[in-house]
Parts: sequence; C-alpha cells; structure tokens
Amino acid sequence: MFERKLELVENPPIAKIDNLTKRFELVTALDHVSLEIPEGRIIGLLGPNGSGKTTLLKVLAGLYTDYEGKVEIDGYRPGAETKARVSYLPDRPAFSLKQTPAEILDIYETFFDDFNKEKFMHLMEKFELDLKTPFTEMSKGMIDKVQISFTMARDARLYLLDEPLGGVDALAREHVLDAILENFDSRGTIVVATHLISEIERLFDSVMVLKKGQLIMDCSCDDIRMEYDATLEEAMKAVF
Repeated sequence: MFERKLELVENPPIAKIDNLTKRFELVTALDHVSLEIPEGRIIGLLGPNGSGKTTLLKVLAGLYTDYEGKVEIDGYRPGAETKARVSYLPDRPAFSLKQTPAEILDIYETFFDDFNKEKFMHLMEKFELDLKTPFTEMSKGMIDKVQISFTMARDARLYLLDEPLGGVDALAREHVLDAILENFDSRGTIVVATHLISEIERLFDSVMVLKKGQLIMDCSCDDIRMEYDATLEEAMKAVF
C-alpha cells in the first residue's frame, strides 16, 4: 500500500475561483463559491448529494460555461486553452458501451498530446484488463478502472475525479487508490469528489466541503481531525 506524507506549504495555485455561481433554472447548484486550488496536493471534494460537487468539477473541466463569477486554470478560463491541462474522470462513462478500450485508446492518442500510452498500458495490466474486451462485457467496476487508467495516463496539471471508487468492489479499491498515488505528479493536483470518505481519506492532504452549493470548509485534513478529535469521516458526519 502506498502511503502519502506531505508537509503542506503555500504552493502557487493551479486554479482560482472567485464568486462562482451556477444556476439550473430554479436551482442554484453553486452559490458564490470562492477558493484556490494549489499545486502538489490531493484534495477531497466532500459534501452530501446535491451539494454541488459534480457541478464544480464540470465547471473546472470546461463542460459548463454559462456561469457567473471568475474561474481560471493557470490563468485561462476553462475551455479550449485548458483542455491540455485538465484530465477529467466523470461519474459515468463518457463513451459508447459498444466500444472497446482499444478504440478509445486511438482517440486519446489522437486528441491528447499529453497522453502517455506506456503509463496507460501499465495501469491496464495492473487492473488485469484487456484492450479488446467490449465494455458491454465488463462490470461497472471494470469500466471504472478503464476510465481511471485513461484519466491518470495523461500528464495533466489538474486531475478531476468524480466518484472514482463508485463502482469498484471493496477488494479492488486499494489497488485503485495505489494506482492514483503511484501516478501522482507533485507538479499537478488531484481533486477527488467522493462519498466513500473512510475508503479514500488516506490520500487527502486537504478537503473542500460543499453544502447546498456553498463552500463551508477548505482546510487540511490534519486540522479537521484535531478540531473534531475524530477521523475525517466522523468529522464530516458531525458537520452535516
């Protein structure tokens, strides 16, 4: 098992968010959120269902562009200029289940200059996955592992992982977490949205906590554990 030990320092921010508000008709998914995402961190994005976690990740990934406020990644508004800087793992497959990993591999090699095929093949081998197996013949956990392999095989600045363990069985979760740590580059940052706090909190240096679209906490995990005299999961139960 990989262990992560990091003395938190004031690293320069990869992303800056100022007064971000995102509405869907009558629902305000994000409500005047302001924060900075420094480089060299693995950050947990926590909160109950409907708190705005997925919406925030999609804004950073450039998938939602109609919002209020200011969002910058390395000085650029999310969009064409940041596609090469951001690697996004959605909470559901972004490809046709009729395809195979080999077909998706061709797409990644064509469209992402930062894609590292050697790293991808290493992850696929680690997860015991075959390139030619159609997704229709894979379990949800296997599909999730393929998506993680594609996402982490890019040499990006910012990795956005939305529920990476959602479909992965308990026995395989440690392998997934180790793969994420093994491929972490301290020049970048990983933001992980998850409900499985106890399973994954060993990765986190700090957390950002959303509640009803508002940022209610942005601090190191050690500070939270000390303040609540509890594990991160127990502290979050107290918060919510």
